[in-house]
Amino acid sequence: MNLKKLVNGKSRLAEIFRFGIVGVLATIIQYGLYVVFVNAVKVPAVPSTLISYAISFVFNFFLSSYFTFHSSPNAKKGLGFTLSHLFNMGLQTGLVAIFKGIVGPTLALLPAIAISFPINYMLVRFAFTAKIFRSKTDIKESSAQ
Repeated sequence: MNLKKLVNGKSRLAEIFRFGIVGVLATIIQYGLYVVFVNAVKVPAVPSTLISYAISFVFNFFLSSYFTFHSSPNAKKGLGFTLSHLFNMGLQTGLVAIFKGIVGPTLALLPAIAISFPINYMLVRFAFTAKIFRSKTDIKESSAQ
């Protein structure tokens, strides 16, 4: 499969590829903003974390909607996206607590991410594709196709 098909394709593999791209971009944005707030703006680390996470989260939601899942954002999808990320944060935190005793605190996040990534993908995908999170416009558009 070529890169163009991975970026533009409708296959599940293409969707997962785009999900990964968005996740990496959101992480870069979060960390970049964190560094700017801490070093250039002199905001303390904890508020900088919250601010950079919030900005990255909004970016992640809209890019996930338009780019990853080729859908229109709405409040229901936003709620589903938020709930999936809250679950993911809890899962990663619990896994880090487990893995820090196995691989040490420095590496503990790596297996946590490896385990939580596919689960987060399935939850976010559910938030963007399940009927419960679709707007009336989404339902009309899908029935017209």
